[in-house]
Amino acid sequence: MKNKVVRSIGILGLFFVLAIANAHAQTPTRVEANIPFDFAAGKATLKAGTYSIKRMPGNTLAIRSGDGKTTALIDAPLTIGSRDSRGGERLVFNQYGDRYFLSQVWLSVESGRQLFTSAAETKAAREYRLAHNNAKPARVEIAVR
Repeated sequence: MKNKVVRSIGILGLFFVLAIANAHAQTPTRVEANIPFDFAAGKATLKAGTYSIKRMPGNTLAIRSGDGKTTALIDAPLTIGSRDSRGGERLVFNQYGDRYFLSQVWLSVESGRQLFTSAAETKAAREYRLAHNNAKPARVEIAVR
């Protein structure tokens, strides 16, 4: 009887491990996006163009320009979730006038990564609120492929 219980628990544990591995395997680790404006990602300032975004170990994301000349490593420590199945894989930017700051990276429909607000974005937000009567930033979403 004891062997049957241990075997059942072992099989159930194996099932859960395989289910988690399968769910993780469905999340792409690299996507591409055409970003039509200059933007800031973490401490890096990047020009408009095609970029690939790759998930690295831990909380790090690598953003690389299409020509391969520019690469920025950014820390995206916060995992965020969504129940909106129409949202899709996307990049989310906060727009303050003509300045754009990468805010979220969604490599799957269900979960994304949130970047911390940089000092430059905090300053841009303060200036924007003062100039535009406490207005909130626009949210710009770019679909990835």
